[in-house]
Order: sequence, then C-alpha cells, then structure tokens
Amino acid sequence: MTVAAPFLICLVPPVAVSFCMVLLIEEFKMRHAVFAAVAGLAAVVPIAAVQFLLECAGLISLHSLFSVLIKSLLINGAAEETVKMSFFFFLPYKKMRLKVFFACAVLSGLFLGCFETVLYIVAGTEHFELRLLTAVVIHASCAGLSGLFVYSVRNGKTKAYPFILAIVLHGVYNYFAGFKTGSFFFWFSIAVVFISVIECRLRYRSMNPEGLLLFK
Repeated sequence: MTVAAPFLICLVPPVAVSFCMVLLIEEFKMRHAVFAAVAGLAAVVPIAAVQFLLECAGLISLHSLFSVLIKSLLINGAAEETVKMSFFFFLPYKKMRLKVFFACAVLSGLFLGCFETVLYIVAGTEHFELRLLTAVVIHASCAGLSGLFVYSVRNGKTKAYPFILAIVLHGVYNYFAGFKTGSFFFWFSIAVVFISVIECRLRYRSMNPEGLLLFK
C-alpha cells in the first residue's frame, strides 16, 4: 500500500458524508462542513498530548481487567471526549439551528475518527477496515452526543447526560475493542457502537422540537 492510499481511503467517508449533508439537510452549507473538519482535525494534537501525559503519569497500574476499564474510561472516554467537545464551543452556534449544529458535531467526529484511522494504518495496524466500521462510527456518534451537550450549554439549558453518555460509551467501546478480534468479549464493542448510534438518535430527538426532522 502506498503512503497516499490510507489518506485517500479514509478521506472518502467524511467527504462523501459532507456532500450528502449539504444536499439533504436544510440550511447545512459547505462552510459548515469546513467548520466541522477544522474542529475535528484540530482536536487530534491536544487529544494525543493529554493522553500521552496521562499515560506518563502512570495513575493507573494495569494489574486487572477492572483497571483496564478504568483506564479506558479515563483516557479514551473522559480525556478524548472532553478535548473533542471543547472545540465545539468554537462553532458559530448562534447562526445554526440544532440540526445543523448536531450535523457539524457528527461530521467533526467522523473527520477525527477517519484521520485517527490513517495514523493506525501508517503505524501498521491490521484490519483497518474494521476500525472504519467501528471506531469511526463511535467517534461520530459520541461527537454528536457531545455536540448536543454544547448546544444545550450555549442556549442556557444545560443537559449533561449526552456528554456523560459519550464518555462512558467511548470508554467501554475501547475496553472491549482491546480484546483480540476472535475473542467473545470483542464483539461487545460492536454492540456498544450500535448503542451509541441509538442513544445519539434518542438524545437528538429529545432536544429537537421537530422530532426526527433532520433532512429536507
């Protein structure tokens, strides 16, 4: 595989989704896709820095599966989702209705997840197709949940539950994804991905007075 191939493979999903959103979501423009891409990619470096510092701190010793779970919740859940969520505060929310802001958040997570997959491919990780189908989706859905939290804060009606869900779901996903692919426990990570998508849909519906009216 050439050096450019991973980038091209992982660029297709977020770009394709961006065009679909422009065509299907009322008021969603290409500039919103650009905002989402910048927010997602800008979060990569601080996420890596925070995770590196937490790893170096050695706050958690991995002597049991429970400690691995706590580490996943702290590093992959709390740290990663907090950094990712903080960048959503830079989105021009006053000019966006909920569905546009929500779409931006989901797309931002998609860009971040796909870029992270590129890094795994370059590092020689096998089965990157599985990452595209699981880790990228968990990034997108958890970003959507975090986006709902940020939108609620910006509008003076704070709802922390979506953000807490994002942390827990991302952490639990990483915990089970850490098992070998052939392991029975690994498949729980797939279940978490589906749950994250369902929760994303439910939380959006609960906050949107138009219900599930997302598309034109």
